[in-house]
Amino acid sequence: MKLKTNRIEALTDGIFAIVMTIMIVSMSELFKIDKFIKEADYSRMFAGLWSDFISYAISFMLLGVLWLTHHWQFQCISYIDPPLVFINITWFMFICLIPFSTMMLGDHPDYFAPVVAFEFNILIVFLILYVQWAYATKRKHLVAPSLDGKVISQQRNVILSLIIITLSAIAVSYGYHMLVR
Repeated sequence: MKLKTNRIEALTDGIFAIVMTIMIVSMSELFKIDKFIKEADYSRMFAGLWSDFISYAISFMLLGVLWLTHHWQFQCISYIDPPLVFINITWFMFICLIPFSTMMLGDHPDYFAPVVAFEFNILIVFLILYVQWAYATKRKHLVAPSLDGKVISQQRNVILSLIIITLSAIAVSYGYHMLVR
């Protein structure tokens, strides 16, 4: 059963809009403080949020890249079927975890577990994106038959390089953690 892609694309846009909004709303929780706090204490607290802002910026830009990659893939994907829908739903589940893993990372950047949790979250997102592309382009059953094989290979290679970068980041984080421990 082949279906049009418009519903999954609309769902993607909605999920990304919500996740990106949650990212900033969760940042506002950091500013819930006693209204009688001294200015100097507030300034110190604000200055201490650098890791939260860096985590937010990285994750927000990463979400933008992921949305764009999904959008680009669906410019090439002509139809969807139930397995591709399931792959997308699984992908969305891990996309929706990004605000949580980002806040863990921002709150505790010096701890190994939040760093690795964030990196594994991103790794799973990239792996599922790869599976999605591989499934859709397998025997070109969900893409236009005229789609150039080089385009298919280039997209696979881009996602594979992102997976390798993420695995490298996990290895570096582990090495750093073992070094400073």
